[in-house]
Amino acid sequence: MLRGWCAVFFLLLSSQAMAFGKTGHQMICAMAYQLIEASSKVRLDALIKASPYQRFDVACNWPDTVRDEPEHQWSTPLHYINFPRSAAAPSADDCPEYGCILTGISMMQARLEQDNNDWQALLFLAHLVSDIHQPLHVSFADDLGGNRTAVYFLGLPTNLHSVWDFALLKQAGYEQDALQWLQLLAAIEPVQQQLWQQSSALDWANESAAITQQLYQHYKPGMLLDDNYVTQNIPVVEQRIQQAAVRLALLLDQVFRTE
Repeated sequence: MLRGWCAVFFLLLSSQAMAFGKTGHQMICAMAYQLIEASSKVRLDALIKASPYQRFDVACNWPDTVRDEPEHQWSTPLHYINFPRSAAAPSADDCPEYGCILTGISMMQARLEQDNNDWQALLFLAHLVSDIHQPLHVSFADDLGGNRTAVYFLGLPTNLHSVWDFALLKQAGYEQDALQWLQLLAAIEPVQQQLWQQSSALDWANESAAITQQLYQHYKPGMLLDDNYVTQNIPVVEQRIQQAAVRLALLLDQVFRTE
């Protein structure tokens, strides 16, 4: 489990608030692509050809690459939602006037339905559906969604957000072995797929909030996260990726059916 610790170290030092990192976003979009209808794939492929990318899974990281550019800074609040520590779960009222991930998902879905050539709306929609399934993108403002929550991951200094963004996935080998993506997709039971589709974006946020609250209940300043932490929590990350893929596929099919 300690293989590649040097690479992990440098990644942890340079991490930013990007849900699931590049690998997680690519996994979700690659899996969703396999789940959508054939007609949806035709429309999606055409939109990707209009973008600067060649593949949907790679393109799904685009919203993170442009969020600091002046023309896209408006999108930064759409990647997360904060709620009070005293609340049991987030609500629509926790979304400020300038937007949050809940309004971001609905906005991009509406944009894509209105203009089926809007490749930027497609990539924002795919990206934000991934983001809302990363637990710490549904968290508390006072520590920037875990970015101020110091921990040691396998003996190396980092923060809780970074651990859940990419370090757990990297430690489980998902960055090196794309075959694991297919195995994770194949492991989704039809009953699970149907159940996960019967929910809304607010439900997805509430699921993430419940995980976040549990993480903070067990948090101690400077706590050490070891191999046992990886073993305990990688199934949670894997399920969130599966859920995001299933739900993104449903949204894409719904959007493309309206054309």
